[in-house]
Amino acid sequence: MDSTHHFYFSKVHLRNFLRGSLFIVILLHSGLALAQKTSKIDSLSTLLEQETNDSLKIIHEIELSREIHRKQHSEKEEYNHAQNAIELALQLKDTLLYARTLDNFGLLHRFHQQYDEALNLHTKAFALVENKNVKPYYKMRFANNAGVASRNHQKYATAVSYYMKALKVAEEEKNLKDISISSNGIGNALSYIPGREEEALSYFLRALEAEKERKNSLGLAMNYLSISDYYINKNNYKISRKYLDTLLQLNQKRKDEFGLAITYEFMGISYLKEGENLEKAVVYFQNALTRFKVLNNNHKQAEILRNLGSLQFKRGNTALAEDYFQESLSLAKEIQQNELVRENSMKLSQILEDEGNYEHALYYYKQANAYEDSIQLTNQNVRIEMLTRKYNLEKKENQIKLLQKDKVLQQNVVESQHQQLERRRLTMVLLGVGFLLLLVIFLMQYRNYRTKKETNARIQQEEKEKMNAIYERNLAQSEILVTRLRVNPHFLFNSLNAITYLIQSEQNLKAIKYLKIFSRYTRMVLETSKKHVISLQEELKLTDYYLMLEKNRFEDGFEFRVSGDDFPEIDGIEIPPLLLQPFMENAIWHGLLSSKKDDKVLHVSIDSKENSTLIIIDDNGIGREESTKRGHRKKHNSMGIQIIDERIELYNKSYPGKISYEIIDKKDENGEATGTQVVFTLLKEKE
Repeated sequence: MDSTHHFYFSKVHLRNFLRGSLFIVILLHSGLALAQKTSKIDSLSTLLEQETNDSLKIIHEIELSREIHRKQHSEKEEYNHAQNAIELALQLKDTLLYARTLDNFGLLHRFHQQYDEALNLHTKAFALVENKNVKPYYKMRFANNAGVASRNHQKYATAVSYYMKALKVAEEEKNLKDISISSNGIGNALSYIPGREEEALSYFLRALEAEKERKNSLGLAMNYLSISDYYINKNNYKISRKYLDTLLQLNQKRKDEFGLAITYEFMGISYLKEGENLEKAVVYFQNALTRFKVLNNNHKQAEILRNLGSLQFKRGNTALAEDYFQESLSLAKEIQQNELVRENSMKLSQILEDEGNYEHALYYYKQANAYEDSIQLTNQNVRIEMLTRKYNLEKKENQIKLLQKDKVLQQNVVESQHQQLERRRLTMVLLGVGFLLLLVIFLMQYRNYRTKKETNARIQQEEKEKMNAIYERNLAQSEILVTRLRVNPHFLFNSLNAITYLIQSEQNLKAIKYLKIFSRYTRMVLETSKKHVISLQEELKLTDYYLMLEKNRFEDGFEFRVSGDDFPEIDGIEIPPLLLQPFMENAIWHGLLSSKKDDKVLHVSIDSKENSTLIIIDDNGIGREESTKRGHRKKHNSMGIQIIDERIELYNKSYPGKISYEIIDKKDENGEATGTQVVFTLLKEKE
């Protein structure tokens, strides 16, 4: 197994790490100031019990929910006080106070990483005050919070939109603090949007200038870190380390131990990603690890130990890598970080598998899967709780609205009765005529209303039945397609027979090699069978394993190449699993196997263009026409093509990208067949 399979520090991982690190920096500095107020929860509780003013009660509920989060981390109590504030604000009918309670509830959800619900609450809070005459501070606060929640929820275009709204207000108010916050947020969001990464730097620099003008050292540190991260992801490590050097001097001057630890960690990350001086990466990671130990930050220790393990594995020091992963795993279990436990367990399983220790490899593999299931179950429970709270909130809002409507209706009835009495005093005749006219109009309107209601009900019922029929048809079709995706059992049996032959002929090293390839291939097939789509890198890895197994069966005379699989442009491309294998199987068994050529070659290549990616399967076999003449192409081949067409059609209806393919019969200048070429075209999603 290659080292890149074990070590992967992607752009998204790095930015998620930076986001978390900045959040921790803010909490650490605010926590130092709050540590001295040990009795603030009791004081706020006392104030809340004694308060008689409803508006102040709401403020105390908000403050108490936030203080409990800072000091006790009791999610149930935090949410109870936050919901009490919302209910009081609804009863008071104060728009700004209600928006503030929603924003506070959104922050609590965000602190607990429930970004979907947080985004809903922050956007609702901003919508309530956007066009109201309230203090600009609240508009900036709610918009920035909506931007942060959107970015955490990976809705980057939405994040840019709300940060821009906050920036507009901040510029009008000439508020340097919020100009910096909004600009930094825009930079972070843009850096996630393909094609707009270059714009991010200008906003980071704008935020940096605002903090310089404010002479705010913490704000400067955060923006230096953002800019260095930007250049790391641009692979411009020299400029990145220039900003990190400046950040190091600033944190030394501020005597900020946490900031120094983060700086050394990013130094290590820059050298690790650059890959040219891994020894320096080790030194910086060790320095950061020592500081986090002093700070008693177990979470950061576990993350750095995991990175050190990946680094050592990349250097080929598997024993040292295993020690680091074990230590990271122990810490992750202690602090109940299930995702870290899962990652470390999977890496240990991969190392032990390469060492031939299959018993322990299986143990860690099962442990990784168990923690993954635990993470999914936890997320489901959180989602259910969020939906329940959302339902209760909307129910209470609707109750308030209904009460207001009832009040308006009652007032209208009283006014209508008064007008009728006045008209009756004027003339009984006009009242009688008017009554008859109103009665006729009412009957006509009522009849029209009943007819329209019945018509709409029929239309809705027909639409519902139509949608159910389409859903059931697509579901049945999907189940049929999934059933057809099973791997050819003859290929599995033949691969095992080939490996058996190697063992019987005492070619043990070669047999072990192909047994490992076979186990990886089958494991990937089992893992991807649960997914509707997989990454193009995974499909190419499956292709590589498949062709190596086929080459083992061919013995001499068959060669294959896979090129372009390391292009960065293919990151993020997803296709249905096992899409390419049927075409490669046809190329080998109906084209190359029957060829009399000494060199039988199959070439799989990737060609990335501006708006599309091409996957080309090229062989120098006998061609489709000759293969048909020889009777090699049976009925199941046409069925295989039909299944591929159905899978592609289902993918094109369900996902934003589009897939098509064509089969080209290659011929020389004399019209003789020289092989077959299959070209897949993957159109990229339009911005």
